[in-house]
Amino acid sequence: MLSLDGSDPSHIGRYRLVGRLGEGGMGRVYLARSPGGRPTAVKVINDHLRHDEHALSRFRREVETLGTVRSAYTASLIDAELDTPPYWLATEYVPGPTLHAAVAANGPLPADLARVMLAALAEGLDAIHVRGVWHRDLKPHNVILSATGPQLIDFGIARTTGTSNLTQVGGAMGSPGFIAPETITGGETGPGADVFALGATLAFAVTGRPPYGDGPFAAVSYRSVHGEIDLRGVDAGVAELIAACAQSDPALRPTPHQIVELCRAEADLVHHPAYQRALAVGSLTDRERAATVAANGSGGSPIASDAMTAVAPQAAAAMDGGAREAHAATLLAPNPGLDTPTQPHAADIYGPYPVGTGPTPPPDGAGTRGEPGRRTLWTAIGAGALVVVAGSGLLLFNTLDDKGDSKSKDSSSAHGTPSAGADRAAHVSASPSDSGATASPSASGTGGTKVPDAVVVQSPFTFEVGKFIQTVRSKLIMQADGNLVLYDASGTAHWASQTQGAGNTAAFQADGNLVVYDAQHQALWSSKTQGATGAVLKVLEDGNMVIATDSAVVWQSNTAS
Repeated sequence: MLSLDGSDPSHIGRYRLVGRLGEGGMGRVYLARSPGGRPTAVKVINDHLRHDEHALSRFRREVETLGTVRSAYTASLIDAELDTPPYWLATEYVPGPTLHAAVAANGPLPADLARVMLAALAEGLDAIHVRGVWHRDLKPHNVILSATGPQLIDFGIARTTGTSNLTQVGGAMGSPGFIAPETITGGETGPGADVFALGATLAFAVTGRPPYGDGPFAAVSYRSVHGEIDLRGVDAGVAELIAACAQSDPALRPTPHQIVELCRAEADLVHHPAYQRALAVGSLTDRERAATVAANGSGGSPIASDAMTAVAPQAAAAMDGGAREAHAATLLAPNPGLDTPTQPHAADIYGPYPVGTGPTPPPDGAGTRGEPGRRTLWTAIGAGALVVVAGSGLLLFNTLDDKGDSKSKDSSSAHGTPSAGADRAAHVSASPSDSGATASPSASGTGGTKVPDAVVVQSPFTFEVGKFIQTVRSKLIMQADGNLVLYDASGTAHWASQTQGAGNTAAFQADGNLVVYDAQHQALWSSKTQGATGAVLKVLEDGNMVIATDSAVVWQSNTAS
């Protein structure tokens, strides 16, 4: 969530605004407080749409729909103003990350959780369908993962039985990849379109990939009508359920009630470990909102939300003689439509210190998320401001073949002879007793190479695409899609900066700040630890990533296990 600025009012109706949750073509959504202190989500129509009858009809319909639908899977309407501008509505505030944010941060859902998630969302659809409403824009961004289960949000283009259809000039209503074929082709559309979108949403949840690929609206829509949904690598039972939902003919799709029956879900959804990890993506909002608002009011520090996701903070482990409470891993990159944050530190004070160059996802997304380089794992390591700790040996990695055997891609570099990639293939060494000393590069051979238990990176340091640092349990890599991701040894993502864009780089700066920049050197994400001069970036034995000074942990990814 972003702090209020000069363009935001302090109150809407009787509600005091606390921060901005999101922004889109229709308007802005704020976290607000009622006079009695109740948290609410207030959606306000943009000023330029006050006289747009189409937009106002859509907004009135959303209010009508929310007033009609009351279920465990939707946020209830509390209040609205439809007569005098500014036009707004207020609903219950449901804290938690979106399904999209959770998958981006933690990787695809495991099969047993996916099955129960599918059943829960189908139950939610059934609850609104029986009231004569269908959603028409179900997608991962419109599913909130709350402490009591998933919630459906954004009924802005929902339709009620018997009402006229709102049309959109130049295309079908909805989001590409989640729009049913009959909607795209102009056929008769009904609740079955929600079932198609449900299947597409779960396909994303279990793969981390767009269900019908990336590309222009027309290209994705064509594949949605004529192609097959992307279920590569998905558990057979879950894939069968999703494929049934994604049938081109709506008559062949199961109803939401039938989906619940077909799922035969037995897992406890909200207590499933993977669901709890997903909740942690947004839990900083829950834990710190009251303290932040009380201390700072509406102009205080940003509170984490889907647009600004945070890993839940825990008491920092004692390091180097003691630690204070650490900052959580707060994401600054907003969702599409939000203002781009100003970069927290503009100085180009970091240098080209590649640690490793590894496999990155292909540009077309053909690779499976969560399996970065299973066939060519963690290839080479180079020189830089790197310290190896916790009983590590030499820090140089070779390519692994399909059987896991170590093989050198270049025999000359394996024997210490300079090659085309020699600057990346230099190895760093440290003995267990030298864990606190800065290691230096050398050009010696790779025999006896041992992956370290933990690593320490000193600033300044730059992660370009494909550059990584690795321990026995973890690998931090800048991917080709612009996302800085921390994987475990099995290839499961446990933390991500949630930044997208070709040409992104990450810099651990001399001021102690870890920043992801786009190709124009505008900040997309930051650890917000500027001022911690002399801090180091550590990937620890337990899988946690921290930024620490000599006496304190100032930021952590909270990925210890």
